[in-house]
This record gives sequence, C-alpha cells and structure tokens, in this order.
Amino acid sequence: MKKHGKGEFMQIFGSIGILLLTMMIYYLLGRAFCVKCRFDPGAPEIVCIGFFFYFAVFQVIAEIMILTGQKLHLLGMVWMAVLAVLLGTAAVIVWSDRRQQDTIPQAEQQHSVITRLLFALMIAAVLCECATAVLMQRKIGWDFAYYIGNMTTSVATDTMYVYDGSSGLMRSHLELRYALSSFYMNTAWISQLTGISALVLQKYVTGVLCVLLTNAVVYSFANEVFRGDRKKTAALVTVSVVLTIFWDVYDTTAQFLILRGYEAKAYCANVVLPMICFLLYRIWKDSKDRRRWAELLLVSFASVAVSMSSLVLVPALIVLMMLAHLLVERRWDTAIVRRALLCLMPNVCYFVVYFASTRGWLVIKV
Repeated sequence: MKKHGKGEFMQIFGSIGILLLTMMIYYLLGRAFCVKCRFDPGAPEIVCIGFFFYFAVFQVIAEIMILTGQKLHLLGMVWMAVLAVLLGTAAVIVWSDRRQQDTIPQAEQQHSVITRLLFALMIAAVLCECATAVLMQRKIGWDFAYYIGNMTTSVATDTMYVYDGSSGLMRSHLELRYALSSFYMNTAWISQLTGISALVLQKYVTGVLCVLLTNAVVYSFANEVFRGDRKKTAALVTVSVVLTIFWDVYDTTAQFLILRGYEAKAYCANVVLPMICFLLYRIWKDSKDRRRWAELLLVSFASVAVSMSSLVLVPALIVLMMLAHLLVERRWDTAIVRRALLCLMPNVCYFVVYFASTRGWLVIKV
C-alpha cells in the first residue's frame, strides 16, 4: 500500500511539473512568434499564441505519422527533436529582442493599491477555478471512455488510432473523425515518455491548462475592450470565473470547462472560439493590420489540431465577420476577402478530407 501511495504521489508531482513546463514552452514559443510579427501583447495572450503555435506545428508532424501508420514512440522522438529546435530558435529570437529592448529606456509603471488588490483577487479566483475543475471533473459516459481509451490503448500498443478506444478491438481503417486531430496523441506520447498515466495527464494537466488558457483569452479580450484598464480587466475576469463556477447548466461552455475540461470540445468552446472572436474584434477595428491576420491564420490552422469541433465553427465565425464587415462598410474590399479566404483554407481542406471519408471515397487501411 505504501508503494502504491508513493507512486500516486510521484504521478501528481510529475503532472504539476509537466503543467509548469508546458506553460513555459507556450510562453517562449508565443513570445518568439510575437517578436517576428512585430507586436507586443501581454503575457496571457503570448501564452495563448504559444499554445496554438505548438499545436500548429505538432499537427503537421503527427498527421503525417498517423496517416502513414507510424508508431507512437517514433512520433515522440521526432517531436522532441523538432521541439528542441523550435525552443532553441525561439530562445535566440527572444534573447536578441531582449538585448535590443535593454538599450531603450523603459518607463516604470506604478499601479495603485486597488489595482493590486483586484489582481490578487483575480489570481485567487482563477486558482479556485482550477481547484474546482480538478475536484468536479466527472467520468461522463461514452465520451470519457472513448477518449481516455484511445490514449491509454495507444500508449499500451505503441500505435495511433489503430485500436478502438472503447472496445479495444483493432480497426479495419482509420476513423478520420478522430484521426485528423492530434490533440489526444500529444497526451499519449507524453504519457509513454514519462510513465505517468494518460488518464491523470488528460484529466488534471489538460483540464487545469484549459482553465488557465480560457482565463488568458478572457483577460486579453477584456484588456482590448477596456483599452488597457487593468482594474476593469481584472474585475471582469473575476466575475467571469465566479459565473463559470456557479453556472450549473448542462451543455454550456462553463459546464464543459469545469466538468469536462479534459475533452477537446472544452478547448473548442472555451479557448478556440473565444480566441477567434477576440481576433475578429481586433480585425474589425483595424482590418489593414496584417499582424492580426497572421495571428488569426495561426489560430485557424491549429483549431482542428485542438478539436475537430472547430472544423465548421471556426470558418463560420470568420465568414460571418467578413460578411458583416462588407455590409457595414458597403464596399468590396479585396484585401479583406483575400485574407479571410486564406484563413479559411486550413479548415476547408480538413473538411474536404473528412467529407470524403464519410462518403467512403477516402479509406485509409490500418
């Protein structure tokens, strides 16, 4: 019993370390992306950008290996090598930018006592939301069994989407409804590498990470709307957290975040779609800013990697914004249409492949 308890403690301790390391990786990748695109957002938005950049690159490598029937351990080895190169390059970019910034005098910002108190309250609220997500996550039926089963089966068999996550039986062909997204395989390769259960990683590391990223998007969006007013931004995030915790209504974004944060659907509802809306709001204010379009293209490209639920929802939001902008401005803007279509292309390509698989035109044997 003592050995079993020690093993559980090590898994929890290891999971916390992975969570912190993941946040640092996202920040470094996001910061490098911002430096190259020449804009300087706040730390919460940088982490979100790093998250989408990570999955945008991971998706390319993972899908090549999934569709060609490669082993899970090979994906882990290749991705670690690629990630090492990415982090090394990102570190050089950030370090060079920091050296340039050091030569420019920076004005120190003085924050009032009220601002500091509101920020302390916001941080406490977010930590409470993380604890709530950990304590209240539920094993909800078939979805839970299937998604967790996919990861644990992949780790045990050293394969990717070859075996059915629910029954454990070998598939005759790849189920592209799931195999076109690499989200769960990211947890699988980490589990195989570290020895920490995929169940623990997905439910607690991925669940808490979903809470943190959700609040990072809310903070960034509020900061943009309130034009940098830190007090109003902190207050809005705190209110958002309170509403999320106590909004006990089935099939809402709050319910997915608190009870099912380990699922890709929760990321789609609470991270991907709000981030798309945030970027579209910025583009609406200044549609000529190419940096915002680049950020939107990144999020759009990574959206399916994070969740297949983004397949149609993300393009729908972009099309609605484009049509609304054209109607309000009452003129045809070729540049906006061209950039919007470019942002639509990743999801359109995924949809064509997915549709072909549903019609039986595209079948990939395992």
